[in-house]
Amino acid sequence: MVVVEGYNMPEELYYVPEDGVGNSWARVEPDGTVTVGIDDFFQKQAKAIRYVDLPFEGDTVEQLKAFATLESEKWVGKVPAPVSGEVIAVNNELLDNPKLINEDPYGKGWFVKIKPSNLEEELKKLVHGVDQIRELIQKSIQKYQK
Repeated sequence: MVVVEGYNMPEELYYVPEDGVGNSWARVEPDGTVTVGIDDFFQKQAKAIRYVDLPFEGDTVEQLKAFATLESEKWVGKVPAPVSGEVIAVNNELLDNPKLINEDPYGKGWFVKIKPSNLEEELKKLVHGVDQIRELIQKSIQKYQK
């Protein structure tokens, strides 16, 4: 776990580079599928998440394009997909209990599982590793302090 100024960022995950809204993460599972959610920084900036709009199973998503929408006490924001592919599972529990995202963004607060279409190439475009994660969070902090 990488901790940067109080933000917990598991180092084994891949993160979408700063996009002006927040960061989503990708965990490559042993079967080659990818689990997706939002990181600790994003959920803390959003504050109490009240609503989430997720895609349906069978939908396709495109890397770095919005695939979900969050509504919190502060704003409505779009969540970028870390990888392209077909949505094979949706965490429908979030529809009734979106606060799971705030409580456990890397566990019970996951959004979707994706069967990736171009995983090897797309992972190269994501933030990964301790140094890159630290840099990402430090840039995000600076941006939101302005």
